[in-house]
Amino acid sequence: MVEIFNQIFWDGHITPRQKQGEIICLPIRRGTNEPRDLRPITLLNTEYKILARIVAQRLRPVLAKHLKDTQFCGVPGNLILDAAANIRDIIAFAETEKVPLCVLSIYFKNAFDNIAHEYLFQTLKRYGICDPFIHGIMNMYEGASSFVQINGHSHGPIPIQCGVRQGCPMGVVLYVLCLQPFLNFLTGRWQGLRSGTK
Repeated sequence: MVEIFNQIFWDGHITPRQKQGEIICLPIRRGTNEPRDLRPITLLNTEYKILARIVAQRLRPVLAKHLKDTQFCGVPGNLILDAAANIRDIIAFAETEKVPLCVLSIYFKNAFDNIAHEYLFQTLKRYGICDPFIHGIMNMYEGASSFVQINGHSHGPIPIQCGVRQGCPMGVVLYVLCLQPFLNFLTGRWQGLRSGTK
């Protein structure tokens, strides 16, 4: 298995079939047939999924080093319930202490689907990840495709030209690494406003 994964990742010997996914839609709510109430999840080839999990584990130290405590998506130990509790406590503190407060809520619709691969790979480089490792991830994405399963029938293939796959073990890790520069920008802007600079 180690030899296979080394050939796939480091040598780029990965076939289109190994990069192929099957998209199924899971209902978010019961008793509805609306497309917006379905969540697409990509089922992946076994070798691809195991390799993606290994890559995700290798990227974990980058998360620990660069992600802020305020990042809750995909960060081990940070739970979304903690984020909600923090917001509740901050609002309560601001009301008690009569401190002005602005709460910003941004909804990233189809966020996983809209990450440009060029941006993804440039962002990984900015984190100091070595070129051969980035190239291995590029090999896993280049030429990837998915079929869509509807009522038990597969339709496709559809080339995957942007985004990270929901259902892929490294998808969440890559997403949060791409999101962090935006959060850094917002934090920097807020600190600039607090200090009176532009």
